[in-house]
Amino acid sequence: MKGTDNEKLISELSAETGVGKVVVAMCVARGYRDKAAIESFLHPDIAALTPTTEFEGIEAAVGLIRKHTETGRILIFGDYDCDGIGAAAMLYLALKEHGADAEVYIPTRIEDGYGLSVQALERATANFSPTLLITVDCGIGSAEEIAFAVSKGVDTIVTDHHEPSDTIPQGIVIDPKLNKALPELCGAGVAFTLLRALYGDEYATKFIDIAAISTIADLVPLTGDNRVIAAYGLKKLCNSAKRPGIQALLDVSGHKGSAVTATDIAFKLAPRLNASGRLSSAFKSFRLLTETSADALYELARDLDEENKRRQQLCNDTFREARQMLHEYDLTHRRIIVLHSSEWEAGVVGIAAAKIAEEFRRPTVLFVDKDDCYKGSCRSIAGINIHDVLNAASDTLIQFGGHAMAAGLSIRPENIQKFTAVADAYIKSMYPEDIFLPVYDCDAELSINEITPELAHEIELLEPCGMGNPKPRFKTLFTALPFNRIKNLPHIKAKLSDRGELVAFNRLDSLRLLRSPMKKEIFYNLEIDNFRGNELVRALFKDFRITEIKPTAEMMFSGFAEKFIPARIRPRTASVYSGYDDMFGRLLICFSETTFKKLSEQYPSYRKILTEPDLPNPYNSILLSPSVDADLSYYSVIEVYDSPSDGYIEYLRNSFSAEITDVGNDAVIPSGSVDLDRNALVKLFSYIKAASEDKKFEDTEDLYFKICVRGYDKDYYSFLTAWFVLNEIEVVYTDDAGIIRLSKDKKDLGKSNIIKLAERRT
Repeated sequence: MKGTDNEKLISELSAETGVGKVVVAMCVARGYRDKAAIESFLHPDIAALTPTTEFEGIEAAVGLIRKHTETGRILIFGDYDCDGIGAAAMLYLALKEHGADAEVYIPTRIEDGYGLSVQALERATANFSPTLLITVDCGIGSAEEIAFAVSKGVDTIVTDHHEPSDTIPQGIVIDPKLNKALPELCGAGVAFTLLRALYGDEYATKFIDIAAISTIADLVPLTGDNRVIAAYGLKKLCNSAKRPGIQALLDVSGHKGSAVTATDIAFKLAPRLNASGRLSSAFKSFRLLTETSADALYELARDLDEENKRRQQLCNDTFREARQMLHEYDLTHRRIIVLHSSEWEAGVVGIAAAKIAEEFRRPTVLFVDKDDCYKGSCRSIAGINIHDVLNAASDTLIQFGGHAMAAGLSIRPENIQKFTAVADAYIKSMYPEDIFLPVYDCDAELSINEITPELAHEIELLEPCGMGNPKPRFKTLFTALPFNRIKNLPHIKAKLSDRGELVAFNRLDSLRLLRSPMKKEIFYNLEIDNFRGNELVRALFKDFRITEIKPTAEMMFSGFAEKFIPARIRPRTASVYSGYDDMFGRLLICFSETTFKKLSEQYPSYRKILTEPDLPNPYNSILLSPSVDADLSYYSVIEVYDSPSDGYIEYLRNSFSAEITDVGNDAVIPSGSVDLDRNALVKLFSYIKAASEDKKFEDTEDLYFKICVRGYDKDYYSFLTAWFVLNEIEVVYTDDAGIIRLSKDKKDLGKSNIIKLAERRT
């Protein structure tokens, strides 16, 4: 293992704890620097939970709840996400079991909006006539609403975990954010703490499975109390006697076996529990956690599964539309993304905002513009506190609430432009520019020999992983990787040893770069794969970075040759012309390593990329040998060097709205020794005719795979350049549907500019 600091400390702690150096190094990096701290982290103990007496207001809350259990009626006011639903379910079940007259009100997005509202309280108090109101996962920013409840003669307890505003609600308030020494719990974690104070730790653990689901779903740091809750909750979820509703939800999600992991919660349980609150009524999810009838539970689980599928489609549509809108957004000068549409569904904009923020690496706010009040969700990136950003722009907002990475807000339509300007100015003044650069972090660098099942088992000690305790990411430096396609799927894999493999899902488009002999860092997670009784280690590909851009001459020649075939013009993207600044907006394209080197020396801060932008964010970049399929649509300035064909410049101007400049220095034709004689071209034509005529293929890698299966034995770049020749003289072409067609007419190879280029190679 390479790249670890504190080697002496790590060696000593490894000997003291009996834990391997890789895991000890990760513990040290996470701040656990002695034997006791490491053992406490790796082996969470329920006894280590923060004493409930440290939470201000909790003893008064216990007394008030006991009083109203005996003589009153208790109303639990939840929230409509997985956290609020879980908190409400735990408190409801425990209070009912202890004889309380308890009811639950969970608001809906359409009728009640985000959080606690006077309108929702009016409905709830009218329906249930409570003597005590307990909020869960909401209320800390609702001083006016709590005052309304008090004016109706209702006692109040606020339990929340969001950032407090300047005015704290009257009555009893339990929120760990009011004391920085307390753990950063989710709403259900606070409710679980209240149950511990009410009925003791042993009783409260009856509900730790629900608390764990909410904790993992709400993306709070899985350290301290949260790690204990998640670890013990997962153990309970792995028991054969699971809560009936959770078992039903696992069944409809396709989960097999008894073991339930943090990943299962994050990708199977939480999305389905969240789906109802996003699209209809979260009360379905509440019922799933509190009822016991098997027939009713499986019907509810199927409903939630269907709603989750609809939620996924709506989210994908919103993400796609927002991404398209960014072509007309000033990505060059703005460091925050703010978009709005009347077509979006309020329940999914938060998820779409998270995807946009991750892909474009800047905080993102998506509003649903309905009537005279736009309601939105925002998500941030590591290092930027979105709650602070909203607070700085609070004069432009109706209301907002949330925490560092996510928040909800509402605004008048006439204030959108001002909000964007104020938020953008605040971010630029408070955060360094490099916070927007892509991050290639890893926990450790491994050699191929260190990627073993034993290491994969060892790092399981770090589970449960999630926010604040991410799944370990490793990197290994490779040159060429022997990737092969998995069946007819867009997935590829490479054998690393007799006991391990590297799998890259949906990365067929990266095959040529991954196979190339250039040095590259591969980033991956590790997991155990038990296949037919054989235990293997699987490295799950996450990202890669070429560390030394030195393509082969054959690769360079094929890239240059591609520009001489008729390019299919893509629909021209609309854009807002915004020039470029020190970080964004400008793309320099070249086709020779000589020019690439000169530009790299002239612009040392620019990103160096090969074939196509690896990220949609329009970072100032130097792009060597771009593919015609490269998406350059987010750039506002593109400068082209090395005099490619006039057809390529025309293609760029017809396809993209950037300002295109043909710098026009003399081209240096690459010297790649690809085989373009008549026999090679006839051979390729024959294989295409046999394997792919009148059939659709995804891309050139897909076509190459199909003909290789039939016995084609040329290297990839000989195939690719020969394919370009056949396209150029129109012996072979693909129609608008991606179907390969063959010409019946005779063609003259002498008319091929690519062949003429090959004859002029230096």
